[in-house]
Amino acid sequence: MISANVSVLDGSLYFTVSLLFIVASFAGYFIFLFTGNKTISKISFGVLIAGFIIQTAAFVIRWIYAYKIGINTPPLVDLYDSMVFFAYVIIFGFILIRIFYDFDALGFIITLVASLALAFASFSPLAPSAVEPTIPALQSYWLIYHIMTLFISYGAFGASFGLGVLYLIKINKTGKNESNKKRGGFLSLLPPAPIIEESIYKVVVFGLVFLTAGIVIGAAWADSAWGGYWSWDPKETWSLITWLTYVLFIHARFTKGWGGKKMAWIAVIGFAVVIFCYLGVDLIIPGLHSYATPGSTPIL
Repeated sequence: MISANVSVLDGSLYFTVSLLFIVASFAGYFIFLFTGNKTISKISFGVLIAGFIIQTAAFVIRWIYAYKIGINTPPLVDLYDSMVFFAYVIIFGFILIRIFYDFDALGFIITLVASLALAFASFSPLAPSAVEPTIPALQSYWLIYHIMTLFISYGAFGASFGLGVLYLIKINKTGKNESNKKRGGFLSLLPPAPIIEESIYKVVVFGLVFLTAGIVIGAAWADSAWGGYWSWDPKETWSLITWLTYVLFIHARFTKGWGGKKMAWIAVIGFAVVIFCYLGVDLIIPGLHSYATPGSTPIL
């Protein structure tokens, strides 16, 4: 257990504070789903932005602290830092979507996922928050580009998951011709199904671009550090499976005309693959990229 003084210096305390704001936002969105009160949703969004600002400050503090103790790259590779960054990009993705679309109901799902990620980072014994030096191979700016592109894609896929869930709920209750169905309660809070469907597609395309970039950067970095582009490590294999899942999404939409429920289900299943690739692989089948197993080398 680190001291309170250290938790202030390395920024971890502020991530815990941001968790309180995100949980409060989640509670607000939960109430919004039952009341439809737009004022509550606006307050929840404001609280979420406040939590996001605190998270941003925590990252700055933590990265400055890392440089002060002699670590020349931002601390991103261990389980704690990756989890808080995962929550961060998911929230950022929702904020961007919320600016352009009236997707208040999506806030409930996004804040739930972000709260779980931050809570795991803050309280799990598998995720100590101490800033530790990395091995020489990871002391490269390839690391920053590799991790940031991957986690931007994870944030996008998290948003597509939430949109997919909303689409499936809406279409199961109203059917395709929703204009002829009586709407009320929770369903009245959701945009028309075609808008949700279009949003899923755009968000997945955005995520796939960054996932592709992250895999390519990782391969180039691996060749520079270890003399080979690809080693079929469990993480690399599941990254490929994740990539193929979303390529299937795009391919099926263009060649088979898939849309609606099929597209929404791929978005939901795809995010489950993302979570397994990101966290499950390290807990169940650790390899070169393991960081979740105690005593393992922290490599993303």
